Amino acid sequence: MLEQGRLGTRQVAVLTFMIVVGDMMLIYPSVISSYAKQDAWICALVGIPLGMALMAMFLKLANHYPDQNLIQISRSILGFWPGSLLSCFYLFFFIVGASTHTREVGDFMTGQILQYTPIRVLILMFVITIGWGVHKGIESVARTSELLMPIVIVFILVLTFCLLPQVDIKNLKPITDTSVVSILQGILVSIIYPVGEVIPILMILPYTARLANQTRDMLIAVGFGNLLLATLVTISLLVLGAFLTQHNIYTSFVLSQKINIGNFFQRIEAVMASSWLISTYFKATVYLYAFVLGCAELFKLKQYQVLIMPAMLLVYGIANFVSPSVTFIVITVVPYWIDWDITLGILLPGMLLLIHWCKSFKRKSN
Repeated sequence: MLEQGRLGTRQVAVLTFMIVVGDMMLIYPSVISSYAKQDAWICALVGIPLGMALMAMFLKLANHYPDQNLIQISRSILGFWPGSLLSCFYLFFFIVGASTHTREVGDFMTGQILQYTPIRVLILMFVITIGWGVHKGIESVARTSELLMPIVIVFILVLTFCLLPQVDIKNLKPITDTSVVSILQGILVSIIYPVGEVIPILMILPYTARLANQTRDMLIAVGFGNLLLATLVTISLLVLGAFLTQHNIYTSFVLSQKINIGNFFQRIEAVMASSWLISTYFKATVYLYAFVLGCAELFKLKQYQVLIMPAMLLVYGIANFVSPSVTFIVITVVPYWIDWDITLGILLPGMLLLIHWCKSFKRKSN
């Protein structure tokens, strides 16, 4: 096998949680409230069980082919050439995803913290770190995520509890005043952005120890990650209101600046930035790993390590090219990114599962 490392159930569940939270921890409240306004918290809560259902579909597809990754599954179901063509679509999605997450890090750091540092320097530093993680193997990445995950969880909980004195329930009114179409769009966002982008996990599942509770643990990880994001959306609306939540791109960062308990516990936005960088790092690393491993599988290479350096250079180039500014991403990229996620995160996996069922039913009939 291309990957010699083996993951336990807890490790793959933690990686799944990190992908769900990922870059969404900072921008999710702004994105979902741009559709559903003050009812975004309802959409986020409804999206929790629906997101778990989408993850169950991914796992159902993987369980039919337990020893194959997404590239091999596509070829097994569709045949060699159609499966290879579909694999190319996914590989393009993986590399653009890794590059976009890298660009998000560069835009955030230069816009909020290191304002006088050239963005290309920050992008280069981030690309080196994710490339080093891929070089060490998915087992090292997963074990590191186990160590760092508590930082992400604790910060979200601390952020929520410290902002409770500033909560104003009037910010949620009028409830259900948003149109049905906007509510449905908000629900779709709550499903496809956090969970639809977990599709690279199918490249990792063949290298995990198959235990009886693996499906349960991964569904819990997805549900818990979505619950934390829903908590961020709710506290953002309660403290900032729908208008400010929608028009602040980095809503969670703004919330962390508002914490002030007795003029002593305050200005924890650096911790917020660190937590977001941790979760985004693991998401970008998994995307880069999925791309490198997928390319090696597509072209039948004996090892994937030789592709890491070219992939790092590709990520660096695309990250600098993908957008001129964060405003361009928000106005131009985000409205169409959801269509891409729907296609590659819902429609194509659903098509693969449906074709598998049809072929299995035909074999049984014969």
